[in-house]
Amino acid sequence: MAPRSWSALETDLGDIILRRLQHHADRVRFGAVCRQWRSLARRNDPPSQFFPWLALPDRTFYSLPDSAFQPLPLYLERHRQLPHAQSSCGEWLVFERMDGAYTLVNPFSMSTTMVLPRLSTEPSPSHFIGDPPPFMSKLVVCSPNLVAAVVGAGWPHRLALCRPGAASWSWADDQDQLKSLQDMIWHRGKLYALDGNHGRLLSVSIAEESDTGEPTVSRVDVLVEAPRWQFIESPLQYLLESDGALLMVRREDPNIQNSPMVDDFGALNYAGLGLDRATEFKVFQADLAQSRWTELSSVGEDRVLFVQGCCSRAVRVPDRCKDYVTGDRIFFLSDAAARPYYRKNVSFYCSIYDMRKRRSHTYLRTKVRPLKGFPVVWLFRGSDVGV
Repeated sequence: MAPRSWSALETDLGDIILRRLQHHADRVRFGAVCRQWRSLARRNDPPSQFFPWLALPDRTFYSLPDSAFQPLPLYLERHRQLPHAQSSCGEWLVFERMDGAYTLVNPFSMSTTMVLPRLSTEPSPSHFIGDPPPFMSKLVVCSPNLVAAVVGAGWPHRLALCRPGAASWSWADDQDQLKSLQDMIWHRGKLYALDGNHGRLLSVSIAEESDTGEPTVSRVDVLVEAPRWQFIESPLQYLLESDGALLMVRREDPNIQNSPMVDDFGALNYAGLGLDRATEFKVFQADLAQSRWTELSSVGEDRVLFVQGCCSRAVRVPDRCKDYVTGDRIFFLSDAAARPYYRKNVSFYCSIYDMRKRRSHTYLRTKVRPLKGFPVVWLFRGSDVGV
């Protein structure tokens, strides 16, 4: 009997094969076999559609989970060409203009942009002689009409608000509770912030100035008090939303205790250290009714968390992707190379913490040539959120 044509491959079998093709190049080769296979490949979204990208310090991008490195095909006139990664967030890369203003670019669409005003050069009420100029250590795009930023390093921080396209920022300098922010997110029409000194969850209400229309902080409420734990040195905590709940993810990393290699905005640098000791995580859910944090033993069989100082999010793992990414895990970064930009090459690590086994392992290790001031960041598509 004559052999059957490859084009006669049953659809169900083709779906099984595609689910096992993790690399983008392999999926391209699959689609190149014949017209029927090409149609089948187009009907099955690649796994990378559901997971974030890594923006590396050498201006290349790594798409999970298909191990594809690619350059950023983007050039902006009258801008510094290196993204301002400390304040890049979600699906946005932040580029500083030559006049000090900022342009937010969505690298997934390339045509979607947002313009923010330059930061004020006037000293803050707590400014000391010799302090560095203001810079954004955290940026949150709340909506097309509202952006919030944490400005400054160390203590105190300043919370700034603006409308995209506006001429200036408004400052919440009269709110003492907002001077030690470690992280913040926008969730269901409200800004939530994590107090880095006390571990409190804050709700920040935003109103509008009646005379100018500028955004302003109308009140700050303490929703959750800090849990009773013994703090270790240089703790890192991340605030994110997962399936409607607010989570605080606490990173306990013996590799960085008593180390000067933690910068002012919480980025880590493992160059020369190695990941020789286990990184552990504790996850807490905000119990708003009891005003307390409740420790979780699991983040969900269909959830993975991606944590990093600039932006952390929970992502739901579709059934079709469970062959590539297993749920109940936390992806985290070494944030290599933000500081030793003078080095020719340094090692970068992306690791996974398994909530069930309570241990971490290296997922990706590669050499990168770092550029000044550009640590590693997650980049999420608008749909890469656990809802």
